[in-house]
Amino acid sequence: MKVEKYTKNSFAGAVTNAYTPKKIIQEKNQFKFLHEYLTSSELAVKTIVIEDNYISKDFLDGHASYYSYCFENYPNVCKRVHFFRNEFDEKTFQNQILEKNDDFWEDYLGFVVVKPIPITVIGFTVLKTYSNHGSLRSFWGTRDYLVHLFGIEININSLAFQEQDTVIAACATTAIWSMLNKASLDFHTILKTPSQITRDADNVSPDGSRLFPNKGLSLLQICQSIVNSGLVSEVKKGDVYKDKIFKNVISGEYLQKILNAYSPIGIPIILVVLVPNGKSYGAHAITISGFKQEPLTTERPKDDITWHAKNIIKLYAHDDQWGPFARVTFKNKMEFLTHWTKNDTKTPKRPTIVKNIIVPVYPKIRISYEEIEVIVLGIDIMLRVFFKNKIVSDVVWDIKLDYSEKAKTRIRTSAITDEAKINRLTKSFPKYIWIAKCYIADQLIMEFVFDATGVNNAMLGLDVVCYLPYRKMKILKKFLINNRTLFEPLIKRRDYSSYYDFIVDSL
Repeated sequence: MKVEKYTKNSFAGAVTNAYTPKKIIQEKNQFKFLHEYLTSSELAVKTIVIEDNYISKDFLDGHASYYSYCFENYPNVCKRVHFFRNEFDEKTFQNQILEKNDDFWEDYLGFVVVKPIPITVIGFTVLKTYSNHGSLRSFWGTRDYLVHLFGIEININSLAFQEQDTVIAACATTAIWSMLNKASLDFHTILKTPSQITRDADNVSPDGSRLFPNKGLSLLQICQSIVNSGLVSEVKKGDVYKDKIFKNVISGEYLQKILNAYSPIGIPIILVVLVPNGKSYGAHAITISGFKQEPLTTERPKDDITWHAKNIIKLYAHDDQWGPFARVTFKNKMEFLTHWTKNDTKTPKRPTIVKNIIVPVYPKIRISYEEIEVIVLGIDIMLRVFFKNKIVSDVVWDIKLDYSEKAKTRIRTSAITDEAKINRLTKSFPKYIWIAKCYIADQLIMEFVFDATGVNNAMLGLDVVCYLPYRKMKILKKFLINNRTLFEPLIKRRDYSSYYDFIVDSL
């Protein structure tokens, strides 16, 4: 064990091994990113503790799969570097191990595992996130990790990260691995090591060559590996045409809606992106685990539908070529700014393009966001006509996939009557539900609840919760009854007209 004051040089020395000199470490993008992250004002690292002879399950599996067969005798033991916000020496640290002063350990920031292999040394890494920044930041894809350090147990909320091991795992494998670190908290989902994830993808690489060393996974292989871990995938393709080179890409608006919609179930979402790479662009995979979203504000009424998702202004991504919680911002309607853009050698610097969204979900979730949105589009027109010239702020929609038990917990503290609360709290709901919330400014006026586990041909409506005053709610109901011929076609799906009856009867 060693205790050292944190400096850029001491950090570089801590993550250096026998196969990678300090000069190479200091040139790595991951090292530069981690140094910038750890020394930011929100983490402000002061001290590092180096733990030798650390056994990492993920590296041990990779060692058994590949490195143990090499002529070079690569060790199977790693070291682990711990980071603290407070300053102390080795004697003080030893005393804290014996006494366990809780105030001391609150300054623990996390750790980085250093693998004993050439170049790709950054292994299993768990670091604290940025603060919630006045509740604007939401790290919905993180989990609690129990860190054991010399007999001390420390709880830290984060999402595991590691650098791409070009032998065992390509970027997509690492993205899946980070995602599974959160999803595996559900007992139906299996957390696998990077080498296991790669093997799950297929028997050969996308170009037909052998699987190890790994050259990358195709979109189909990514989804196959996710399925083999106990989840299924919803693959979202480009919704706008960019140009002849990129063709269809994911727009910022669509990405905002998807991330906002699926974030409540807490499974990180994988993006397949095109990043500036030398003279051209290269395909890459990153994992989104959080975003920064501004609150609802008062805006003048519009003719078109407005989504709360548009208030997402920044994303936080695990990018194995840079680091954990890397910031992604919106440049325009279909281009994004990332660390790849920041370090692009071209002038002007080129943006990042999103080609696909891979949403891992539990198999019981069968109804997609798009199937709920089309219903909401019709309801929005009805409500905008009803409220026309009666309100001074816009109608805003927020569609989210959620657990029914969480929804019931919110109902208990809502503004509806006790009778209405009991009616909904005692009603049976599926485990997963879609909730479409309707706001005027920041005031919630209605919630539409849909079955997320049903059949898309069926009537999915489960409940409507109205927060309008009783008199106005009855006026709305009468308005809908009197204008059935006008509005019913808006939410008529296939051969079903029952959505209109469902809304009217629920008021």
